[in-house]
Amino acid sequence: MINWKRIYRLLEDVTPLAADCGKICGAACCSEWEQGVGMYLLPGEEVMFNKNEEWLCWQEHSTEEYEFCPSWTGSVSFVSCNGACPRDKRPFACRTFPVVPYLTPDGNLEMRLDQAASLLCPLVKAGDLGLLERRFLVRARLAWEELLQEPLIRDDVEWESRRLDREQGEPWKKIF
Repeated sequence: MINWKRIYRLLEDVTPLAADCGKICGAACCSEWEQGVGMYLLPGEEVMFNKNEEWLCWQEHSTEEYEFCPSWTGSVSFVSCNGACPRDKRPFACRTFPVVPYLTPDGNLEMRLDQAASLLCPLVKAGDLGLLERRFLVRARLAWEELLQEPLIRDDVEWESRRLDREQGEPWKKIF
């Protein structure tokens, strides 16, 4: 069983840059840059919330109606911010942005920049993981190593990694 309090504490006092990276982009990742944007919580993460947070909007998305890892069934919590969140309460996805886990075909964990955020985040657009604070990267990796012990989360990271592999070979990727 995942100790979500420990995972959150691990990422409590680290940020992608030593300075406030939100000053570079106008805090784009912490705003509703597009109507309805938000994030999915990982399985079990909802224990960190009481679902009555005034700063969060909750939805449940069916795994049959949306595209999820095949081993995920039922519904998944989707949250969107109603404005500024209390920093110590932010969801896991916010704590590790702009990096995502990637499992190599032989199962090794790598941290990568979230290419889906390349139009939103100048750090991703720069394309250099070395620009990020080492302490942030180490803590994000430690958190993901622990989370990967949960089979549903590992399945999802594996599934997303293979999707990234397939996309990498697509001709349109060479345009960007």
